[in-house]
Amino acid sequence: MVLNGGKKINIEMQNTYQEDWAERSLFYNCRMFTEGLKKGESYYELPPCIHVGILDFNYLKSPGFYHRILLQDDKTGELYSSKFQFHVIELSKLKSTKGKARKQELYRWAKLISASTWEEVREESEGNHYMEKVRDEMIKMSRDESERYLYLREQMAIRDKESQLRSAENRGRREGREEGRKEGRKQGEILKLITMVKKKIENGDSIAKIADDLLEDADVIEKIYDIVKENPEKTREEICEILMNQKI
Repeated sequence: MVLNGGKKINIEMQNTYQEDWAERSLFYNCRMFTEGLKKGESYYELPPCIHVGILDFNYLKSPGFYHRILLQDDKTGELYSSKFQFHVIELSKLKSTKGKARKQELYRWAKLISASTWEEVREESEGNHYMEKVRDEMIKMSRDESERYLYLREQMAIRDKESQLRSAENRGRREGREEGRKEGRKQGEILKLITMVKKKIENGDSIAKIADDLLEDADVIEKIYDIVKENPEKTREEICEILMNQKI
C-alpha cells in the first residue's frame, strides 16, 4: 500500500516457518524500491519502502516481539538511509514479553492478530475504535463463504509448498546433492505459481494484471499463461515439467 507522501509498505503474514525469510523480504523490498523510480526522476525521489513481516514463528535470535531493521554503520550506528526498512513482528514471542513493551499499542495489535478465540478478539479490541472495526471485519469474513474459501485456498497453497519443499529436501539428502534441493524448491514455487495463474485466467485477468497482482515478472507469467491457454487439459505438474525444461 502507498501512504500519503508516497511511502510504500508491503505487509506479509506467515504462519509456517520460512528458512529463507530474510532473502524473501529483501527480494520484495528491493523490487518495490527499484520500481518506485520513474523515467526522468532522480534517485532522490525514490520513496521510502518498508517491508512488514508478521510471523507466527521465531526467526530472529534477539529477544522481543518487535524488531526494526535499518541500514546503518555497524561501528558507529550512523544511519545510512531510512528509505529501506524491515519491521518484523514475531507473534510467538508475545507470551515472553515483559515490562514496558506490554504497554505499547503495537503489543495490543499483535495480541489481537494472534488471538485464537472470539473471546480473545473481543477482549483485545474492547475500547479501541480502530480495533473494534477490525474485529467486526474479522467476524464478517468468518461468516462470508466466499472470503472463507479464499482464505482456505491460501492456506492450502502454503501447506502444498511446504510439502513439496520437504519432499525435495528428502530427495536431496538421499541423493547427496544440493542441486536436488534447489530444483525441488524451484519446482514447488513454479507449481504454486501455476495454480495461482490458472485461477487468475479463469477470472479473465490479463497477463499484465496477473503479473502485477502476483508481483512476478511479466515474461514468466506470459510463458505460463500461453501454455495454460494452449493446453487446457494439462495438469499443473505437466505444465511445470514443460516450464522446467524451458529453464524458466
